[in-house]
Amino acid sequence: MSNIWHEIGQYVSVWYTSRAAGLTAYLLLFVAVSAGLLQGSSFAKGKRKAIVSLIHQWCGWFGLLFGMVHGLVLVFDDYIHYSIWNILIPFTAPYKPIWTGLGTMTLYLFLIIMLSSDMMKKVGKKVWRAIHFLALPTYSMALVHGMLLGTDVKSAPIFWMYVVTATITFILLYARIFLFKKPTARKLAASKPTAAA
Repeated sequence: MSNIWHEIGQYVSVWYTSRAAGLTAYLLLFVAVSAGLLQGSSFAKGKRKAIVSLIHQWCGWFGLLFGMVHGLVLVFDDYIHYSIWNILIPFTAPYKPIWTGLGTMTLYLFLIIMLSSDMMKKVGKKVWRAIHFLALPTYSMALVHGMLLGTDVKSAPIFWMYVVTATITFILLYARIFLFKKPTARKLAASKPTAAA
């Protein structure tokens, strides 16, 4: 079996394939999380609401797909010699097991989040909401995994890509918590009957 992996590795650039898939997965996760945070804003109203929702959903699933490719292609690596179990079982990798395991955990949590969204009617809205709160910790894990494990983070464009995307995400999170819900609160306050003077 190992000979088969070796032969495939001769024709596939494992390093570039894994890094390209990993960066693509991270960017899709960033877009999915950002679109999710935007769903509570005044921007995501009317026709835009459906578009933002589709972006949120599809980027989530494609991000998961590229994340799987990112991890599984390492089985073909001839330099570090990952086994399939090193990829599937967190913190067992021969190279930087903590940061590699964080990537595996990100993939599993991401899968749970996506499946819960597709099964929202079965699991119930409260359970779905509780699971969905894992989206930001999962995104943060992907960010840490990429910045501390990926050697291409030494490249200025990749480093600043992580910095800019992280900044945008946490600005949107702040806005979602403190700004996006305020117009609704003002409308409710304005709709209450005022006491007669």
